[in-house]
Amino acid sequence: MRSKRFWFTIAFSCLTGISIAVFFDYRDAHPLTEDAYVKAHIVSIASRVSGPVLRMHVSDNEYVKEGQLLFELEPSSFETDTDEALANYRIALQKNAARKAMVESAESYVQETSVVLSRAKRTFERATTLAESELISESKFDLAAAEHAKALASLRSANADLLRAESELGVFGENNPIVKAAEARLQSAKLELSFTKVYAPVSGWVTNLSLRIGEMVIAERAQFSIVDDATWWVEANFKEVDLKRMRPNQLASIRIDMYPDLRLSGRVSSLGAGSGAVFSLLPPENATGNWVKITQRFPVTISLDRNEDGENFARPLRVGSSAVVTVHVDP
Repeated sequence: MRSKRFWFTIAFSCLTGISIAVFFDYRDAHPLTEDAYVKAHIVSIASRVSGPVLRMHVSDNEYVKEGQLLFELEPSSFETDTDEALANYRIALQKNAARKAMVESAESYVQETSVVLSRAKRTFERATTLAESELISESKFDLAAAEHAKALASLRSANADLLRAESELGVFGENNPIVKAAEARLQSAKLELSFTKVYAPVSGWVTNLSLRIGEMVIAERAQFSIVDDATWWVEANFKEVDLKRMRPNQLASIRIDMYPDLRLSGRVSSLGAGSGAVFSLLPPENATGNWVKITQRFPVTISLDRNEDGENFARPLRVGSSAVVTVHVDP
């Protein structure tokens, strides 16, 4: 009887030892952590201009699509600025066209004075020849000389007027600097007017929304957030002893505490280069007399695999929800 009990004890001890060895070997090949949380990109929503809220098109915790209208600001002041900029642009075009007409008129006058000068020059040259032969009176010679000098002065004045008109015109048309500046102000006014309507930059869940109609919105100040539904991952904090065989792209199994019956799959995306304690607000000070060794945890990013439709995970995920992660390391 004693012999049977002895052998039973030996067998039980061996089985227990083998079971423990198998368990730890399994855990070594499948490190697990409950210190894991669901993550997603959180996009802050802000208006690029200031103004009172005119209309709200979404509510808190509502799912929105990329490009969907979220809210509108009162556009009246921006519409006025746009109308003023449009009027100034048209005035700039009209002034540019008027200066172009002045240049053309000055060019025409230069041509006319050139013809007059050419005729006066020929008359003066004939009068000079006749005067040398004393075939013309002195008064007629003086008159021809005066007409030539007058025509020459008129041409010089016409050329000066042409240069001044060309200088004032600069470049004709849309490439004129004054016209381009007016057009730029118009485009800027139109752009600011378009900013009175705020659209969703990503698809996801509206969160932390307290904005109301009539409330004053300050430019570039976040009003609420959208949880981006495009990319989800789990940040799992593993003990340092679990990382010895863990590598990127290894398979992982994820269980969300919110959905105990839901099993998700993923892959190791990256392993943290430093422990969570290193980057905390108050890093631990180990150079003390009462130091106690504590196993450190390192963040491991697990990218989640979507379903075959590529659109969802069968259940809506929530940022910050707890998870249990098991990584299947290579043997």
